[in-house]
Amino acid sequence: MAYGRLDVFWPDGSFMTFPLVENNISLGRSTGNTIVLDTSTISRYHLSISHDGEQVYLTDLESVNGTFVDGVRLTSNQRRPLYGGEEIQIGHLRLIYHHIEEQATQPITAVEETTQRIELRLPAFRLDVISPDIPVAPGAHTAAELSITNTSEEQHSYVVSVDGMPADWVRIDRPRLTIDPGEMSQVLINFRPLRRSTSKPGDYPVTVTVAHADDVNAKLEAQFKVRVLAFGGFGMALDSKRIHSGERFRLHLHNQGSAVLPLTIGGRDRDEKLRFNILVPQVSLAPGQRLTVQGEIKPRNAALFGKPRRYPFDLIARSNDAAHFLVAVRGQFVEKPLLPSWMPFALVGGLGLLLLTVIVGGLLLVSRPLPEPRIVQFELSSTLVARGDTVSLSWAAENAGALTLSVNGTPVLEAAGGQTTGVPLNTENLIGDVALALAGSNGEREAVATQMLRVYEPLGEGVFTTTPAELVLYVVQSLDVSWDIPGAVSTRLVGLEAFSNAPVEARYGQQANLSVSGIPAQPFMLTLFAEDEVGNVREQSLNIPVVNPECAPAQNAVTLRAGPDALHQVIGTVPAGASVVVSAQDSSGRWLRVQLPGGLSGWGERAAFVCAPIFNPDDLYIEVNVPTLPPPTATPMRPPTPTRAPATTP
Repeated sequence: MAYGRLDVFWPDGSFMTFPLVENNISLGRSTGNTIVLDTSTISRYHLSISHDGEQVYLTDLESVNGTFVDGVRLTSNQRRPLYGGEEIQIGHLRLIYHHIEEQATQPITAVEETTQRIELRLPAFRLDVISPDIPVAPGAHTAAELSITNTSEEQHSYVVSVDGMPADWVRIDRPRLTIDPGEMSQVLINFRPLRRSTSKPGDYPVTVTVAHADDVNAKLEAQFKVRVLAFGGFGMALDSKRIHSGERFRLHLHNQGSAVLPLTIGGRDRDEKLRFNILVPQVSLAPGQRLTVQGEIKPRNAALFGKPRRYPFDLIARSNDAAHFLVAVRGQFVEKPLLPSWMPFALVGGLGLLLLTVIVGGLLLVSRPLPEPRIVQFELSSTLVARGDTVSLSWAAENAGALTLSVNGTPVLEAAGGQTTGVPLNTENLIGDVALALAGSNGEREAVATQMLRVYEPLGEGVFTTTPAELVLYVVQSLDVSWDIPGAVSTRLVGLEAFSNAPVEARYGQQANLSVSGIPAQPFMLTLFAEDEVGNVREQSLNIPVVNPECAPAQNAVTLRAGPDALHQVIGTVPAGASVVVSAQDSSGRWLRVQLPGGLSGWGERAAFVCAPIFNPDDLYIEVNVPTLPPPTATPMRPPTPTRAPATTP
């Protein structure tokens, strides 16, 4: 039974599929391999795939050009586990590994089909789309299938693009393809969200666009939703495995998943001889957030004298979501008795009896219960602030001899109970969900109140630039646009359509770099909209100036004609030394169209001009609708003049 499948995609758009059955498979261009791929861009023995019954591994066999998995080059002779959906690049080949479950066929209950089929038509081509039929978790993949049919009578090329998901989540096996008349070709689009805490779960509205390569206005757009699931991951560690009497433990928590993780923190020991006091027993971690929880451990029955005693214990984190997982970390508590071990021997005599009376009386006095502390009020001026803003904390406590304010488990303020009723908190060094805990203590008794504060990254000025600084009219050229806006979770660029018909993403992240080609017809403006995580929007605009492409006669005056041919009628002259604006070239590249006053234009030979260095005449717009020569006028034929024979003299 096959445990996996390997799809191989070639640069020309063709692909091959290999079922993986053997436990050890080699791949390369040599005939000695299990899978032989005839291309000089890979090594004779390039890589191997092994299966140990539970896990599949990929190993690079010291190949010359290397093996890349999801864009990361592998270390030679070092196994890399495969889970399914990985994209493998070797030479100019792209490989996709698919995992197949090795389990016996079992009867299952039929479920409702969620696959969406979309059919769209234009006069020149038809698009059929089968959307993904299952949700996808980060690290796994799902796919959409496109069928493009050329219904015209000519061969055409098509460009496929995808909007609505991060670009590094999408793989198109054939982003550009050529189809013969009446033929149909298929395109596979893989959606593989990255296994990161920033991969936000939810429904993503995806737009697949198929356009003519030579006419981007002739396009079909199919829209469907791809559901991305949340994934879980959690890490926990004690700052120190050994906790002594009077010390606080520090428990480090890390939400490695992509969903909010609510937790309950507690402790236990096997013989139930310890009491656990967690300062913040209930916490909620945002995706990727790290948090430190503090607490104290005390024996239920304190030893009066003797040697230090050691108790093993577990700190437990239980999730309060649908998973209800339980994670424990082991530590050791060391109890130090109040009196040293030699004290019983000193109590043998009468002096010892007196000393014992004094000690017991003192202990009874010390052990007299103190009033229970209580946090009456603990409030924040705001629970949602931008990083760098100040939040006012106010509180009221009763019977608290000392107060301790902790931020994410770290004490930041310790004061007498009645001396403070609030403090300002600067959030410059905070981000995400922040746990605030106010603990009031009176002897061994303690009361804790908690608050959650959300600190978001505000939108910064950032950088928004274009290169070059100015464009040239009627000339095909590239415009590079880049930006980096701190605090932005999404950005959107508007105005580029005045320069180019090239497709752009509907949304970008905090930063992006674009390079598009187009022909400017007039000055235009680019506007960048940036949005932070709470919906605040900031816009920046750049004016893109456009200058004229000018040429002048190289030496003598240049004759202008009605069309790009020396047989056309003469309509004007460009004097020597005068500069004129050129707006196009003909398809041969030997004639330039010159703008004349009154909206007229004439054609002059390119070789007769010298143009400004700001543009290359080869990049001028090519005008295909040029004036044609009139048909030649027929000249009437005259009848021949009769010739008389000379008179003969006899």
